Amino acid sequence: MPAINPPRLRIQASELAQKASDPDAFCSSFHEFLDIYADRTFRPGLVGEPRPLLRAYQVPPPVSREVEKALSDWAGSNRKEALKLADALWGQPILEFRLTAATLIGQINPLPQKPIISRIESWILPSTEERLVDALINSGLARLLVEYQGQYISQVDTWLRARNQERNRLGLLACRPLIEQRDFEDYPILFRHLNRFMRYQKSPLRKDILTVIEVMAHQAPKETAFFLENTIKSSAGNEQVGWYLRRSIDFFPADIRARLRIVLMG
Repeated sequence: MPAINPPRLRIQASELAQKASDPDAFCSSFHEFLDIYADRTFRPGLVGEPRPLLRAYQVPPPVSREVEKALSDWAGSNRKEALKLADALWGQPILEFRLTAATLIGQINPLPQKPIISRIESWILPSTEERLVDALINSGLARLLVEYQGQYISQVDTWLRARNQERNRLGLLACRPLIEQRDFEDYPILFRHLNRFMRYQKSPLRKDILTVIEVMAHQAPKETAFFLENTIKSSAGNEQVGWYLRRSIDFFPADIRARLRIVLMG
């Protein structure tokens, strides 16, 4: 892997972006570009990262960011072409290609949102590795969340209402970036869904549910604690609800932890 020369990297990324309207040409050039910066000495187990399930060039983060930056303005004004390029990139079973696809769909005009949502739903499968799932939720839905929070909340609600665990998981995953928005206050809609999910016996969504509770506990500790208290009081004998409370107590400030322990003991 050559040393990164920022001016040269910007020129290379800009030249690559000029081919964005031709997905085949872009993908071919993207392979060559990534090969230049590939880290052939990378050993996942030695740096604390899991081995990618997909083939990966293991380029340094600044390299990928420069490509994403170069595509940003073009994607914002060429919606249809950007979606075609995203499809071509995702069609390549290579980590950097798919991460770029996830970022790309988050750079285009988010309305109408159906083309974006349909891609996220079809690309996030049980077999999709977690770093791609994270990118699709956090980057792929970025503009929708920031510019049209109402539509974002409506989509989360749709996923959480679905009678399909894969869709429910999408909704739970999309909760975190929503809750972390400074102006988010619509907790009741999320509490209603969590109340229902928490009663399922040994739900396969346990980890995702607990993550949402953790983020809520940090952002709105009093409201979340009140929700948990009411949930456990209204579901006496349901061990599942107690399981969530026991594992979420440490997410809260000390004074709230003490109160929740009393509720759990009672």
